[in-house]
Amino acid sequence: MKNIYKFYLCCLLSLVSSNVVADVSFQIKGIKDNKASANLNVFLNGLSVPDNADNETYLNEVVAIGKESLVALGYYQAKITPSVTGDENKQTVTVDVDLGTRTTISAVDLRITGEALHDKNFQQLMLNFPIKEGDFLDHGEYESAKSRARSLALRYGFFDAKYTKSSVEVTQKNNTAIIHLWFESGRRYQFGDLIFDLETPAKEFVKSLLNFKPGDPFDTGILNAFNQDLNDTGYFKSITILPDIQKKQGRLIPLHVLTYMQPEDSFNAGLGFSTDEGVRGKFRWTRPWINQYGHSFETNITASVPKQEASATYKIPLEDPLYNYFSIQAGYKVLDQNDTDTKQSVVGFNRHWRLDNDWLRTIYLRFDNESGTQGQQEFSTSLVLPGISFSRIRSKGGINIDWGDKQLVYFEFANESLLSTADAIKVYGQTKFIRTYSGHQFIASAEGGAIFSDSIYNVPSSMRFFTGGDQSIRGYDYEEVAPRDSEDYLIGGSYLATASLEYRFPIAPNWKIAAFSDVGTATEDFSEPLSVGTGAGVVWASPVGPIRFYVAVPLTDTGDAFKIHLMIGPEL
Repeated sequence: MKNIYKFYLCCLLSLVSSNVVADVSFQIKGIKDNKASANLNVFLNGLSVPDNADNETYLNEVVAIGKESLVALGYYQAKITPSVTGDENKQTVTVDVDLGTRTTISAVDLRITGEALHDKNFQQLMLNFPIKEGDFLDHGEYESAKSRARSLALRYGFFDAKYTKSSVEVTQKNNTAIIHLWFESGRRYQFGDLIFDLETPAKEFVKSLLNFKPGDPFDTGILNAFNQDLNDTGYFKSITILPDIQKKQGRLIPLHVLTYMQPEDSFNAGLGFSTDEGVRGKFRWTRPWINQYGHSFETNITASVPKQEASATYKIPLEDPLYNYFSIQAGYKVLDQNDTDTKQSVVGFNRHWRLDNDWLRTIYLRFDNESGTQGQQEFSTSLVLPGISFSRIRSKGGINIDWGDKQLVYFEFANESLLSTADAIKVYGQTKFIRTYSGHQFIASAEGGAIFSDSIYNVPSSMRFFTGGDQSIRGYDYEEVAPRDSEDYLIGGSYLATASLEYRFPIAPNWKIAAFSDVGTATEDFSEPLSVGTGAGVVWASPVGPIRFYVAVPLTDTGDAFKIHLMIGPEL
């Protein structure tokens, strides 16, 4: 019995020892071309590791796979000599390489036939073809260049396109190569009709957003834009437009539409915080789809200790529900902050258009009723305010923006002959830019405005200008910078001007330290000195958006040595 156990043990040890492989590494010599060296290294490390590298079969594989990697870059004359050092447990394969003369492209025979010959995109491809006579041969770059024509064909509807000849003719004697690429595009197909695979109440609405018509030349970019516009409406849980090339009818490609509507109602709640208002609760109720015409309804409620506000918006799409629509808004706001204690109700009728340069133009008529106290003044106003605004917001980087800007300009007026309790004209503009270069972020903003009226006391508190706080001049309390009366109560100004610069330096992933300077005033005549605040802070690009903490010092006397500012939420 003991002999049997010894026999089994010997067999087991034999099996274990037979599966032991050597630790093999490579040392490459003689190559100054970094790309060739890297490619050779990748190929060699793809070889199966032997139990002993010092054998003819394995070294022949090293030579074969090495030459293959170098031929891919045009080194047809390369010579490889491998040698092995070390013991059976740890071995180094030294690969001595003589690259030889690299193959040069002597001619590029590029031909495009079919309807694409007269297409500007293919003409541009021929003018800027990435492979040129005199270049070194690189088979990877050849395949990449070859795929460009295929990609263009798929994008612009040349679905029958093919290469009738694609080859690389290498003359190793002369170290030259001739590239032949003959591309037959066939005809260009066109957009066909929409086919709704699922019954949907949005059928006519989807058709109203079409940015092409049946018979237009096929363009994947146009189709993707249409698909994105539909998704951006907020009406659909998902929507997909799929061309059915297999069922083409002549030149026409039918488009299958798959739609899944959003739930009838959606609810969102959340919390925010700023040192201007403290903790702020938010609630939103949205009914994204009311009828077949794409009408929608939204209600928003926000509440903090100093301010409570509720608003409702009914939206009626005209041509484009995103940027060409009519809306009716109603709102109510209660504000008790600083020396302001007011109640305001608003009803507005708005017509929105998107202009060619991506600005949004809005013409509106707003009915504004406001009453309360501002400082020592009790007031009650009723204004009918026609106006026009232009706005634009652009951003990249998601909720933590690394590139973006915002602009807003508006003009509105009230007149006693139009059933208002006062005559007033107001103009206002603001801009903000965020730019990031190699992690370093720069933020610049400015705002300005003016009110023209017989007296600032005739204008409701919400129209007057106040500044200071998180979003304007840091180092000062919220909206404490404004004209005051003889008892030091805030009145509000007829003019506003502020500017801000901030620089953010990266210190760790998602973390930056910031330095800033803010300046400005709300005033009646610009006779008083400007309020200036400066300081530093830290910004965290959190999963829920940027969280900003600043310590600001007011340079114009306020009686405070410094202020803390904490903001959570979007920057544009």
